[in-house]
Amino acid sequence: MSEPNLLPLWEDLPAFKIYLDQLLDLSNHYIEPITGDKLTKTMMHNYTKANIIIKPVDKRYQRIQLAGAIVVSLLKPIFSLDQIKAGLMLELHNDSPKIAYNRFAKLYNELIVAVAKNQDLLPTANFAADAALIQYQAILAVIFRSQSLNTLVSHQASQTKHS
Repeated sequence: MSEPNLLPLWEDLPAFKIYLDQLLDLSNHYIEPITGDKLTKTMMHNYTKANIIIKPVDKRYQRIQLAGAIVVSLLKPIFSLDQIKAGLMLELHNDSPKIAYNRFAKLYNELIVAVAKNQDLLPTANFAADAALIQYQAILAVIFRSQSLNTLVSHQASQTKHS
């Protein structure tokens, strides 16, 4: 089995300002091997316009936008932009962008390594066919998506009560 594609930590992201094309190249270096999709200029403009990712200053992007682009690109196939925005707002309400991003990247890296080693998340029994393994993995994706949405909705409801 090939080595899993790991996400960079905050400290591994460029500490200097970059242009949009550079942000796209760096983001896609990490995203495309995982999702098979590329982040585009249009997508990035939509994310900043919707205030999911903060706008660049003088058309220059920093770590916070690059980290946001990586996270949003990984979550977009699973969650709506409104759900992603709500989740990011929750994370950033509790922690700095650096802490929140590093937690996401570390958790992702730990889980992808465990899955690559066939540990914990995958059953020990061999599946007779690839179709059965695909079904199992799809079911896990549905369950985990459902659980994270329920947690987000529950948090939003408790925030509304306290407002």
